[in-house]
Amino acid sequence: MGLSVVLPASVHLFERGGFFVLLDVPSGSVFSLGEEAYAYLKVLIDKPDASYQELQVATGFSREVIREIEEEFESLISSGCLFTTAEQPIEDSSALTLKSLCLNVAHACNFSCSYCFAHGGDYHGATALMPRDIALASIDFLVRESAEHRHVEVDFFGGEPLMNWPVIVETMQYARTAYPEKTWRFTLTTNGSLLTEDMFPILEQYDVSVVLSLDGGRATNDANRVFKDARGTFDTVVQRLRQFTTTREDGGYFVRGTYARNTLLFSQSVRELHEEGFRFISMEPVVLSADSAIALRDSDLPAIRSEYEALISYFVSELHAGTGFEFFHFKVDLEAGPCVSKRIYGCGAGVEYLAIAPDGDIFPCHQFDGLEQYKMGNVLENPAIRCPELLAAFARANFLYAKEECRACWARFYCSGGCLANNVAINGSLVKSYALGCAIQRERIEAALAVKAAELPHGG
Repeated sequence: MGLSVVLPASVHLFERGGFFVLLDVPSGSVFSLGEEAYAYLKVLIDKPDASYQELQVATGFSREVIREIEEEFESLISSGCLFTTAEQPIEDSSALTLKSLCLNVAHACNFSCSYCFAHGGDYHGATALMPRDIALASIDFLVRESAEHRHVEVDFFGGEPLMNWPVIVETMQYARTAYPEKTWRFTLTTNGSLLTEDMFPILEQYDVSVVLSLDGGRATNDANRVFKDARGTFDTVVQRLRQFTTTREDGGYFVRGTYARNTLLFSQSVRELHEEGFRFISMEPVVLSADSAIALRDSDLPAIRSEYEALISYFVSELHAGTGFEFFHFKVDLEAGPCVSKRIYGCGAGVEYLAIAPDGDIFPCHQFDGLEQYKMGNVLENPAIRCPELLAAFARANFLYAKEECRACWARFYCSGGCLANNVAINGSLVKSYALGCAIQRERIEAALAVKAAELPHGG
């Protein structure tokens, strides 16, 4: 009677977009269920000791149907991919060493986006462009501190980094020429307004992954993304972005949108971006203090859930029609996902990943730039890191199980504990999770797994 093992806390069972999905949390196994198997397991998870009679009454299934369902689940249990036991990982931050830098090459921007965490690009300070010597010293610092890491990454950020294009180019040249033993990966995040055709071959030469900011169609984008004189930016930007992305039919870019309370219909925004011809799309929720009129609120969660339902439907329909696109947060690799250390240590901010301000000051990530209490040192100093206690605090905070709310959350191995900067911005603590952000993450992860279930056979 019943299954040989039932561990309700080790699984997450849900229905999204008409798909019935079962996630075994510790192993990461994902299954697309038939409706009968879903109904049976839903009852059993709520009452693991349910008798056959109780199961028959609750599901309306015959004893024979229930036995067939149980045989299928027993095969999954015996193969070690269902109701697996969660193990408490041992914290070992000694393996976390620097491998990525964000160079904030421009504390300046030609936009004045209403949700900008960087205060319009100046990070609550004087406008500044990173000089050549700071940029090159940052490369030296990364190589020195990255130890045995062969693969290293540099993100060019701002403000608007293209305001400092010559330094970007020279930095990439220097990195590859001075340190050929390293494999360099470059990323550029830009609003696209200064993107010109002569930049395209250079971006291609250095294999730069480009993140292009655009929130959707004209009305949606121009609601929050405006020039300093309050003019909308869509008409200026969209043609430049389209011109650039047509040179990269196979990827190497994402058009990244942000949705806020006044642009909450983000499934429509994704549709608009796709209809503009963009095939690689991302859409992020805004994070603002509660007193902002466009900050997301708990009361927005039902609407956000509905938007993900609509996005699932649109994404799957486009996929089946042969006009599919890639949505960043629907990329779930079930066979070769993140290794265990990545799943329990997250983004590595403050340890594996650091940000450099235009004057060489070192911060845990770009979102901490300008917050003096999080200044860790300067790339022109020796040693560059002057605050080992901050390194230790971030190493601890990156550990998934340092956050109490994460320990029992079914989504913990997909978000790896969330964003430390958001935790500080909302709660004033590295290890106190941003609850609304967590709720949105769970909605997004369910949607991603539902899309993946659409590609799996029942039981797969």
